[in-house]
Amino acid sequence: MQARCDLDRFKALIDKFRALDFTDEELNIFDVGTRGHFENPTTELLSFFLDSANHHGLGNSFFRGLESAIATKNVLSNLGTLESVETEVSTQTGKRIDLFIETDTVVIVIECKIHHHQNNPFDEYTAFGNKRINNGAEGSTSKTLVKLVLCLNGNISVDLTADGWHGISYNELVEHIEKRLSKTMFDNPYNKWTLFAREFLLHLKGLNTMTDINTNEISFLTENLNEFAQLNDYIYNNLMPKIGARISSDFNTSGLQNFECKVKHAKWYYYEPVIKFSNLNWTTGSDIVLWMKASDNDISHKINLHIAKQSDELVEEFKTIIGDSWLSLPNETWYEVNNTYWGISWSFKTFDLDNLSAKMVELMDHLNNLELNHRPILVK
Repeated sequence: MQARCDLDRFKALIDKFRALDFTDEELNIFDVGTRGHFENPTTELLSFFLDSANHHGLGNSFFRGLESAIATKNVLSNLGTLESVETEVSTQTGKRIDLFIETDTVVIVIECKIHHHQNNPFDEYTAFGNKRINNGAEGSTSKTLVKLVLCLNGNISVDLTADGWHGISYNELVEHIEKRLSKTMFDNPYNKWTLFAREFLLHLKGLNTMTDINTNEISFLTENLNEFAQLNDYIYNNLMPKIGARISSDFNTSGLQNFECKVKHAKWYYYEPVIKFSNLNWTTGSDIVLWMKASDNDISHKINLHIAKQSDELVEEFKTIIGDSWLSLPNETWYEVNNTYWGISWSFKTFDLDNLSAKMVELMDHLNNLELNHRPILVK
């Protein structure tokens, strides 16, 4: 009766999670890498797209988007003609300005912030910008210095504001760039850089939502963390060991030759439970694995079989042993650990413990036969 109550309670917890109001962010190519949210690579890519002289074929879409974003801050409405875009520009004392843009009328100093505090030597950046203006060619028109902090929410300190700095959020910048980029992308849809630029803008949008969390999510966490821990404990420390014990018992009572079951529980991909079965009387690392799948809606579980210290002769002998009844089923094969292991896997859509255990006993009989009777001969 208690077990039934626990299952009903866990089902209610899952139903509450399914009803939780949250949305997944669209994955972009920058989410695949491990440094996508670092400031330096983000700045380098922004520099590449801002400079129309680079070979991206997107014209001045990014630069005019920046111009439009700056105009909303009542700084300047026209930045003039772009002359250069530089990154990591060294000041007199070796400090580095993230982005330094110069046009025929303006010098723009941009500090890009993602997760770091705004504690840079901003006075030194200002002095460097003024020096660049004052070192202009003789008789040239005086340029205006524009100082920006590009950050997650667009907010900067009172001191920076008083010193003439302006904050722009990544979302603001993206919004103004997208308006100008859409026409460019429409006019030239086969330019590979249009896709890359779209992914980059998605990445910049994502910077602003990386730490967003709504109150419903917080409530779900605080109200249900204990029950989640109990559900986690039930799955990994109660249910899976029961399944393992049942299959292990079937192995030990099935008349397998010189067989004493060894069982090991683990998780793959952080949360997918696996149970590894082998014979204590083997001298290799061969095993059969029950892999419960959570990341594929079409697959309930997999049976993986590994032959350790493999050789071509062993693999071919095993294929002969299991015969067409297994090889004709859809399967995947592979080599791993520097080709010292050979693996074969079968996927199943539904889970029936009796049927599953029978399959694993049959496979274990074949693998046990290989390890005890054929390996000693083939590895001489």
